[in-house]
Amino acid sequence: MGDVSIKGGYPVEDWDQWARTLEAVYPSACWQCYETVEQAGWSERALAEARRFSEKIGSAAVMVVFNGIVVTHWGQIERRFMCHSIRKSLLSALYGQAVSQGCIDLDETLGSIPIDDNPPLTDIEKTARVSDLLKARSGVYLPAAYESPNMREDRPARGSHMPGSHWHYNNWDFNVLGTVYNLKTGGDVFDAFDRQLAKPMAMQDFQPRHGYYHLEPQHSTHPAYPFRMSARDLARFGLLYLHEGKWQDQQLIPSAWIRESTRAHSDGPRYGGYGYLWWIEGEAIGELGAYYAAGVGHRIYVIPRAQLVILLRADTYRNWRRPIPDADLRKLVDMILRARTKPPVAQPKLIDIPEFRRSSETNALAEAEMDALCGEYRWNRDRLIIRRNAARLEIQSPRHGRFYLMPRSPSEFVIEDMEHRVEFDYDESGKATSLRFWNPSETMPRCS
Repeated sequence: MGDVSIKGGYPVEDWDQWARTLEAVYPSACWQCYETVEQAGWSERALAEARRFSEKIGSAAVMVVFNGIVVTHWGQIERRFMCHSIRKSLLSALYGQAVSQGCIDLDETLGSIPIDDNPPLTDIEKTARVSDLLKARSGVYLPAAYESPNMREDRPARGSHMPGSHWHYNNWDFNVLGTVYNLKTGGDVFDAFDRQLAKPMAMQDFQPRHGYYHLEPQHSTHPAYPFRMSARDLARFGLLYLHEGKWQDQQLIPSAWIRESTRAHSDGPRYGGYGYLWWIEGEAIGELGAYYAAGVGHRIYVIPRAQLVILLRADTYRNWRRPIPDADLRKLVDMILRARTKPPVAQPKLIDIPEFRRSSETNALAEAEMDALCGEYRWNRDRLIIRRNAARLEIQSPRHGRFYLMPRSPSEFVIEDMEHRVEFDYDESGKATSLRFWNPSETMPRCS
């Protein structure tokens, strides 16, 4: 639909006043929501219009959280979708902890860590600091894993800018930050996220196996680190930032890091600016101190002066080639904000959002049936591995990560989260020999 400029502003002074006397609220095992949106101060009619618009543009899940309580939600808030570039903001949180603990020095250079690649870095490129990578200002313009075609086409010429002098949205920087984190902490991005953030915040759906290292050795020695996460878990992450790194009585991320990483270190790359792996809003939404994590069709909006976190998710398992335009996502956020009409009531009635889970708990196949499926398969350019993981079957792809297979029959399965279907063919001995995939929007199998 093209670019959209959000004009007209919001009643910022009123929203400041409404939030001034509020005590911080945190979800426990499950989220709570207002019994009615009017009790939270929103117009039911206006939110219904926002919902219709979100469905029109293809949103898969939306959550609106005011001071830790859900105003409204729709779609599959429990389903783990790919996070795409939101992964970078998740890593930024881990950096806040590692820097405060002295594990990582932001002034250390790539050459002193040491970091290299294939082809090797030049002496000038090795002078880039860790802080330059966090700001997307490394000046290292090499191919990287998990790049989009646009990123490849827009990459500046190698050596065209000195480290620290030029902002460029660069997957090489972002991937190398994952390598640096693991080297300096002696840990693993996904285990660290689970231990330091997911567990303390009682995330409902995330486990370390929902992340993987996406390596493209023909491009770089540094892998990307994609995450699969649900809207309701990402909403907890957004709420942690809204409360400047504090979760109940624990300071999980230093408040100084939150402030430093969510202010603009580069002006104007998109609407507002860019911090440490976070986008900073401009225009009217920027008046509310808003910043956001962004991935293809996905957003975590943190809006401090309105005490809001807004989650927007897209089903990019199906439609990653046709992402929701950024302008439409910003329009949806604006519609949600403009649906806020009055302060919340003093003593609202709250109800629990049910703790429903997706169907991936058991495999329900005999051991011999699972063993007949285990092995290596080829599909397009991928080498797929089917293996047993305790009492379940798991499919692993170097391009997509690991997923449980949920059986519909001994030969037909649904891939958890992705929800594509897999069907196996067998030889005369009963051993699986090949497989086929198709997604729910297709009526005929796509053969491997």
